[in-house]
Amino acid sequence: MAGSSNVLVGVTGGIAAYKAPGVIRRLREAGHEVETVATEAALRFVPEETLAIATGKSIHTEKTWWERSGRIEHVGLARWANLVLIAPATADAMARVSIGLGDDLLSATVLAGAENILWAPAMNPEMWRSPATVRNVETLKSWGHRFAGPAEGLMASAEEEPGVGRLADEAEILAAVEEALKRA
Repeated sequence: MAGSSNVLVGVTGGIAAYKAPGVIRRLREAGHEVETVATEAALRFVPEETLAIATGKSIHTEKTWWERSGRIEHVGLARWANLVLIAPATADAMARVSIGLGDDLLSATVLAGAENILWAPAMNPEMWRSPATVRNVETLKSWGHRFAGPAEGLMASAEEEPGVGRLADEAEILAAVEEALKRA
């Protein structure tokens, strides 16, 4: 089992969000302390309660970001995390960060000084190949961000042919997390 680290899992709004609880469970089994941020779009695909059960604690959301607690949640999360894993990472989430938008809790956390970022993209193959996504991935890589996947296979949609865009499997994501933590 790997050493314990603080891993913040960001869940974004793609169909692959339903796989996030499995990734979170594997991180906890590996001995990591996990917090989870879910975007509003992610909560359309996976219930907050499901993520809370997988994480073992409350989930950070847009609602918690704007509570009158006096906490600066995005800054606190960025400082807490040894690694921010965004799984699944949509084209939208990568675009927001790559152009400096911090208008939701997840993107604000990444931009608030989180230093070790790992993206696990999941999207339609055409979206993955689009010039805008390619440019955004290259920008993020140039900042030192890492990527796990995407994988090749059948998509959640009714696509007949497999393509590159599937969320990497849990074992591959966990291996990328361990590697990113070693290099941090």
